[in-house]
Amino acid sequence: MTLNMSATDDVGIAKFQYSLNGGAAYIDVPVEGAPASATASAVITQEGNTSVRYRAVDTSGNVAAFRSISVRIDTRAPAASYPAITDGHVGHVATLIPTRTDPAPGSGGVAVLNMYLDGELVPPLPVQTSDLSLGVHTLAVHLSDAASNSAKYTQTFIVTTSFADVGTLITRFVTAGSVPAEVGAALQAKLDEAKTLADAGSAKRASQVLNEFVSIAGDGIAPGSARSTLVGDARYLIDQLKDELAPEPATGLESEPAEGPKFIPDPVLAPLPHNPDADYNVLVFSKTTGFRHDHIPHTVAAIQKLGIANNFNVDVYDPQLPTVTLPTSPFLSLDTLKQYDTIVFESNVGHPGPLNAITEQPNFEAYMNQGGGYVGIHGAADSFELRTWPWYGNLVGGFFTNHPSGQNGFGQCGSCIHTEVVTEDNTHPATAHLPAKWMTVDELYNFDRNMRADVHTLLSLNEDSYQRSLNSGNAATNPLRLMNGDHPIAWCQNWGGGKAFSNILGHFRTQYYDDSFMRIILGGIETTADRTDANCSSYRETSLLIEADRAAGLLTADAADAADAALDIARDSYLATNYTTAIPALNSIVDLANDEASGDAAARSELARQARALREWMQNLNR
Repeated sequence: MTLNMSATDDVGIAKFQYSLNGGAAYIDVPVEGAPASATASAVITQEGNTSVRYRAVDTSGNVAAFRSISVRIDTRAPAASYPAITDGHVGHVATLIPTRTDPAPGSGGVAVLNMYLDGELVPPLPVQTSDLSLGVHTLAVHLSDAASNSAKYTQTFIVTTSFADVGTLITRFVTAGSVPAEVGAALQAKLDEAKTLADAGSAKRASQVLNEFVSIAGDGIAPGSARSTLVGDARYLIDQLKDELAPEPATGLESEPAEGPKFIPDPVLAPLPHNPDADYNVLVFSKTTGFRHDHIPHTVAAIQKLGIANNFNVDVYDPQLPTVTLPTSPFLSLDTLKQYDTIVFESNVGHPGPLNAITEQPNFEAYMNQGGGYVGIHGAADSFELRTWPWYGNLVGGFFTNHPSGQNGFGQCGSCIHTEVVTEDNTHPATAHLPAKWMTVDELYNFDRNMRADVHTLLSLNEDSYQRSLNSGNAATNPLRLMNGDHPIAWCQNWGGGKAFSNILGHFRTQYYDDSFMRIILGGIETTADRTDANCSSYRETSLLIEADRAAGLLTADAADAADAALDIARDSYLATNYTTAIPALNSIVDLANDEASGDAAARSELARQARALREWMQNLNR
């Protein structure tokens, strides 16, 4: 750490001094020429949390009163070990959780940046050895602490088994339903018989009984991991009894230096010059009245970069970014808002919110009702309140409630953890470039509702990939409470006459330097600005249409009842992932809408259009 000192004196500065031991001794930093105003620097290398005193001395020997600053220095990488592994061996029913320590002075917050099982990148979760084959494996963790000291530890180990392990596996498989109870009882009886014989020294007879165990497993258990595991373990025990196990390779724990997270400084922001030839206009709204996310300047800069590359203007309203913000709120005037083809709500956290309920919120509602566009990023879901503005909750899709904790070893995202993201709809321009499943590190919101029935889900989180995250408190042994296994995280919808898109990922500032992530944001901007088509049909939208048409007399009561019933079947089938059942129900709505007796022609045409869009979505999910 560099200590930069400055002082002024009407006679002249002779030197600076600093102390690392509470003033017991001072180290001189001379100043040449005895200037009246001087600066000097000193490099502090003392590890730990040091209270550094510093002062100046003038040419007459007068000493300034000391000032102090706390300097924390940690240059030692964290370490890992696996208590469950003994002499390089571990049984087949163990759980591998690395013990992470941060040697003194220790900056803490040790995070698993990456984890590799047999060389393959995996989520940082406890490893169940029952999921591994018998034999040699490697498990590597790339660790970093809050000071960004980093190291990679690779544990080579051998998975073995025993009569006790096999008995535990039988019980687990029976409980899970992968082994019938009667088959499990027969296997346990043979296992007990073989162990008794082995303990009595009858290795040959014990091996014969274990072969009978293999036959029962082969005949009574359906092909799959349960059968292959039990058969493999029994054969291992046979080889062990016959002293025919293969020679073992070397095992142990090795470490190597690794790179820690890089610090990304805030960008210097300035307004983009207005381009009169731009295709359209975008407003970024990031004003906050509550928690302020540190990624906001990075998001603004990244969207400005998108604007330059894709020929749209970008204005910003955020009084906390004085170098780039518009001077007054554009939400004070509907006419001003209508200059923008879409508005990006960028982590605009606040409760009851950063838009005035009287002078601004009505204008935004009117803007959306007249065909406006909305893009919500991350903390946009942590703004306003259900009790004061439920309309906004329906627009964004759901209100934030909480998120799992993380580790400061990630650097600038102490609340981030790994997750696997599932691309549910790859036909939307925001998601077409993404693989079916991909890993990211982010702050993962939970919501006040499951919005799946209301919105058009594009991305979701695989909760199994982080519910026991090594990076979230004691989650490894006490699973996180999340969204009950169904966790949309990005979606779109047609709402209030306009088009809406929400991507609730985006807490980690590194995301805004990732081209793949920014293509998600770009897709949201282009579709809500009506520059690119996207299927954002939703069951809520069609349900509201049917009820509005019923109330207005545009659909007959019988037609509305029939459409409602068919929509309920389709929605329930979708929620149960029975897409093939949803499709004929939606076909029946199209047929009903094509019947002139069902009501007004324009209303029937719109109902048919929405039902076809839902059907196209279900067909894509089915494929």
